[in-house]
Amino acid sequence: MSLIEKIKAIDAKKRFVLAVLIPTLLFFIFFNFVPIIYAFFISFHEMDFLNPPVFVGLENYKRLADDTHLYNALIVTAKFAVSTVFIGGLFAFIFALLINSVKKGAAVLRTVYFLPVMTSLVAVGVIWGWLYQPRFGLLNELLKLFGIGRQMWLSSPTTALPSAIAASIWQGMGFTIVIFLAGLHGIPQSYYEAAEVDGASSLQKVWYITIPLLRPTFIYLLITGFISGFQVFDQLYVMSGPLNSTRGFIELLYTRAFSYYQMGRASAMAFLLFAIIVTLTLIQFKFVSRNKVEH
Repeated sequence: MSLIEKIKAIDAKKRFVLAVLIPTLLFFIFFNFVPIIYAFFISFHEMDFLNPPVFVGLENYKRLADDTHLYNALIVTAKFAVSTVFIGGLFAFIFALLINSVKKGAAVLRTVYFLPVMTSLVAVGVIWGWLYQPRFGLLNELLKLFGIGRQMWLSSPTTALPSAIAASIWQGMGFTIVIFLAGLHGIPQSYYEAAEVDGASSLQKVWYITIPLLRPTFIYLLITGFISGFQVFDQLYVMSGPLNSTRGFIELLYTRAFSYYQMGRASAMAFLLFAIIVTLTLIQFKFVSRNKVEH
């Protein structure tokens, strides 16, 4: 039986499913899978767009071990990821608890806190750059009202990264709040009612009921937060600080690839980042799956 006869033998419903899936599958293969394979191929070559690729074996990976700029970029990226995940997650959890207790105006609140998430990361970076402006920025004007001196914010290597982290936490907190609210709505109200009968305080209900039952939510946010945190580019690139104080891993990769045309080293860096993310994800899975909460 030929291929055409086999296709005709398939019923109309299955043919429709195939017709829908095949373009998507082809798109994934050509625009995702093939570039990944080609990037892996390039990582073993010296390539600069001007000359044919030259095979260098593992030389590009060996150079990463002695790259001080890479270590600095990894430290910056790790600080960003850890801060946004834990500090941002803490604030989002607190706000989610407060919003969950609001009965009137909840729809308006949901719109307000989610607006930054829908805003472009570049736009957020530019706006916060104006707020951080040392001479006429709004934040320094507010600090002046309390007798606090002018801060350099993004102009100082000491405060540049914390300033960019604060702006990123503000921008992404709305999404985290939505995830927490979804988890809170899934907790049966009868648990809290039983705790009230036993005389539990609000803090005890949060500690012994809410937090344990939100464990899957915490795991999801922990894993996705670290993945997105290590892939940060827009915020740190727009709100760049002096002396490479805010240059992350992806920005260094971008510079190596498209400023110095070191495509081989940049591809090796990409697969190093992939290995780091996979390793961290596996460690988190193993750590958080030790104890499971039974409903």
